[in-house]
Amino acid sequence: MEPIYGIIILIAIIFVLIATLQVNLCKRESRKAGLILPALSVIASILAVVGMVMSSYSEYNLGSIFYMALQILSFMNLPTVILMGIYMSYHGKRMKAA
Repeated sequence: MEPIYGIIILIAIIFVLIATLQVNLCKRESRKAGLILPALSVIASILAVVGMVMSSYSEYNLGSIFYMALQILSFMNLPTVILMGIYMSYHGKRMKAA
């Protein structure tokens, strides 16, 4: 097995573990527990954008920095969307019933 397949398998295992943790947090009585992982994901995406802007501020013009920041922000928030989807699938039922 080539090394790239091992990395892909490791990343898939990490994603499955994070999704399982999100499901377990959403099953708790407290509704705020299910928002922990999406909040951490948003914070990580903001830190990635700030780091990119700080490291490339003098090398590129403002338009290309904005475009790169938008790409990084959209890519880094994919886990946030997935985690919020899991949260809404559990708590959306409670919201409609209330």
